[in-house]
Amino acid sequence: MEALDKVLEKGAVIHGDIVIRLADVDLVFLGLRLILTSISKAEELSGKHFSNPDKEFTPEDVDYIRKLQGEIRRAEENIPKLIDLGNPRKAEQGLAKFILTLVELIRKLLEKESYRRVKRGALSPVEIQKLGLSLKAMKKKIKEIQVIFGIDDEDLDWDLGPLGNLM
Repeated sequence: MEALDKVLEKGAVIHGDIVIRLADVDLVFLGLRLILTSISKAEELSGKHFSNPDKEFTPEDVDYIRKLQGEIRRAEENIPKLIDLGNPRKAEQGLAKFILTLVELIRKLLEKESYRRVKRGALSPVEIQKLGLSLKAMKKKIKEIQVIFGIDDEDLDWDLGPLGNLM
């Protein structure tokens, strides 16, 4: 995760071509010309701002925040109830581990970028609250699904051999 976060923080240029073949026949060509970076780095390099730190709360923002707070409460209430469900099948657990690992990796990367943007003062209080609650709701949902499938936090950290652990 740290390596991918560093790529987002510093930026990377990806240039390449991919050809998808089936039965030795080229079927799809994908030409990649891509810049991958965080919004913080893009704002720093371009001088352009992608959000307004002075944005005021709208009724839609308040409704969204209330909805997220409700989702967090429901997830917190469901976790203890779900512990007694029994053991799901191993195939389901393996698939759940894979999906949750990817979701948790993305969540952690978004959390790091959110922190950088808050630290720079680039977000309004509305955006900060919505981001914080969204990340918290996402984390609670991940925890809820972990309980359903009997997955521990350490099960979501893949061993990448000489590169170390994913997270």
